[in-house]
Amino acid sequence: MLNPDTPDDQERLDHLHRYLVLDTPPEAEFDRITRFVKPLLRVPVVIISLVAAQRAWLKSTVGTNIHEMDRDSNCCGEAIKQYGVFVVEDLLATPRFQDDPMVKYEGARSYAGAPLTTPDGYNIGVLAVYDHRPRSFTPEEQAFLQDLAAIVIDELELRLAMLQAKEAQVRSEYLAHHDALTGLPNRLMLLDRAKQALLHAQRHGTPVGMLVLDLDAFKTVNDSLGHAVGDELLKAVGKRLCTVLRSEDTVARFGGDEFVILLPELRDALDAARVAQGLQDALAHPFEVDGFTLDMRCSVGISLYPTDGQDAEALLLAADTAMYQAKAAGKRQYRFYAQDMTRAAQAKLHLRGQLSRAVDTGEFELHYQPLVDLATGAIIGMEALVRWREANGRLISPATFIPLAEETGLIVPLGAWVLREACTQAVRWQVAGHPDLVVAVNVSVRQWEEATFVPLVQQILLETGLSPSRLVLEITESVLLSEPVEARRQAEQLASLGVRVALDDYGTGYSNLSQLQHLPIAQLKLDRTFVHPLPGGVRDQALVQSALTLGQALDAAVVAEGIETDTQLQVLRSLACPVGQGYFLGRPVPASEFALQHLQP
Repeated sequence: MLNPDTPDDQERLDHLHRYLVLDTPPEAEFDRITRFVKPLLRVPVVIISLVAAQRAWLKSTVGTNIHEMDRDSNCCGEAIKQYGVFVVEDLLATPRFQDDPMVKYEGARSYAGAPLTTPDGYNIGVLAVYDHRPRSFTPEEQAFLQDLAAIVIDELELRLAMLQAKEAQVRSEYLAHHDALTGLPNRLMLLDRAKQALLHAQRHGTPVGMLVLDLDAFKTVNDSLGHAVGDELLKAVGKRLCTVLRSEDTVARFGGDEFVILLPELRDALDAARVAQGLQDALAHPFEVDGFTLDMRCSVGISLYPTDGQDAEALLLAADTAMYQAKAAGKRQYRFYAQDMTRAAQAKLHLRGQLSRAVDTGEFELHYQPLVDLATGAIIGMEALVRWREANGRLISPATFIPLAEETGLIVPLGAWVLREACTQAVRWQVAGHPDLVVAVNVSVRQWEEATFVPLVQQILLETGLSPSRLVLEITESVLLSEPVEARRQAEQLASLGVRVALDDYGTGYSNLSQLQHLPIAQLKLDRTFVHPLPGGVRDQALVQSALTLGQALDAAVVAEGIETDTQLQVLRSLACPVGQGYFLGRPVPASEFALQHLQP
C-alpha cells in the first residue's frame, strides 16, 4: 500500500474523490452494514469512515454521534496504511491513539478496522469497530470485516457506475441537440423549438422570424490560418451572437459557418430587420483569436411566418434563399425573402436612425394653422404642428415619423421641444401686438404618461412667460378615457395651472359620456369625419349638432376640424359652431408666413 505521508497519497485522494461521497448525506446502504456488524461482533460502536487529506468522515455510524475526526489522531488514519485488518487490543496502552475521539469521548478500549480498498488497490477508508473493553479479534472476525469492507466498495462502485451512466445519458442527449463545437443548439433542437413557436403563433397571430446567417469570407480564415483558428473563431462568433438576442430567441449552428436564428413572437417585419442589423453590428467588431485580429462580416437572410412559409422547413428554405440574395448584393447585407419587405424595413430602420439624429441636431420646425371664430372670421389662435425638414429641404410627413417617434420614445424629447417652441412663438406674437391668441399643442400618449409632464408644462410657462390661459393641450380620446381616474387627476392639475385641455378627434369611438362629465375639458375638437360629409343629409348635420349641444353642456368650446369647402363652412356657421380649422381657412405654414397671412393689421 502507498505511504500516505508521501506525495503519492494524492493518487489515493483522487480515487476517493471520484466516488463523490464526501459531501453527501449518510448512505442508507452503509447503515444496513453497520447495523449488521454490531450484534455479530458484539461491539457497541461500528463506523464506516472515509479518510481524506486532513479529516476522516464518518459516512455511517452505530453507537456514536461523532461524524468527523482528525485524520492523524484516530485509528482509521493508521488503518488505511495497512494491507489487512488493523487491530489495537488496548487503546489506553497505546499513546499514539490517546487523542482518538472514540477514546476521549466514547470510552473505547479496543479497535479493529478493515481498509476499504478500491479495485485499483487504494485504501480510501475503513470499516471499523470499537469495544469498551480491551479485546483481541479472531481471524474469523477479521475476515468477516474484510468481506463487509469489500461490499462497501462494491456499493461505491455501483453508485459510481450509475452516476457515470446517468452523466453519459445526459451527455448523449445534450450532443443530440447541441453542436459539438460551439455548444449552441443544433438543427434538431431548433426545429423542435420552431415547431413550438409556430403553434403559439397560430394561436395568437404573432409573426415568427427565421434568420440564416452566413459568415463572409470565412473560408479564407480556414485556408490561411488553419482549422484550429477557424474553430475558435466560430465559438467566439456564437457567443457574440447570443449577446444580441432575447432570452426567448434561439441561435443554432447548422455546421460550417452557417448559423440560424429563430425569433418567436415578433411584432412586425421591422423587428426581424432590427435583429439582423444588430447581429451584423455585433460581428463588425474585430475578434481576437489565438493572437490574430480578425475582421468578420456576415450576410443574413430573413423569412417570416406566415407570409413565407407555414412550417419550419419552408421558413428555413426561404431564409436560406434570401441569404444568398444578400451575399450576391455584397458583404454585410441582409435581405427578406420578399424584396419589397427588404426595402420597406431598411427604409424604416434608416428613418429611425435619421430621426434620432434630427432630435439632437434640431432639424424640426413648427408650422401653424389658424383657429378661426366662425361667427366673425377673426383669428383667435393657432395649432402648432411639427414638421421635419431634412438637410436637402425635403419635408417628411408627420404620418411617417410621429408613429416611429412614439415607438422609440423620442416623442418625449421631441414633444418637449414642440411645447417650448410653440409657447415661445406665441409670446413673440403677443409682444408684436396680438395678446389674445391661443396656441394649441398636441400631446402624445408617451408624453401624457410621463410623471414629469405637468411639472414640465409649468416650467415651460415660467421660462417663456406665456399666460397659462393662452395654452391649449390637445389629447386624444383614447388617452383621456383609457385611464379615467389618472386622466382626471392630471387634467385637474393642468386646469389648476390655468391650462386648457382639449379632447382631440372627438367622436372617433372612445367617448363615454359618464366619464366626460367628470373631466375638466375646455374644448372638444370635432373629428374631420363629421365635417367631411357636410352639407350631407339630416343625419349628418344632426351628428354635428349633437356634438355642439354636448360641448355647451360641458362648458367646452367645439372646434370643427378639416373644413375644406365654403359649403362646409356655411353649414357649420348655420349650426352655430363657434370655432373652425381646416385648409379652407388656412393651411399650416411656418411662423413667418403665418404672420404675413393672418396677423397683418
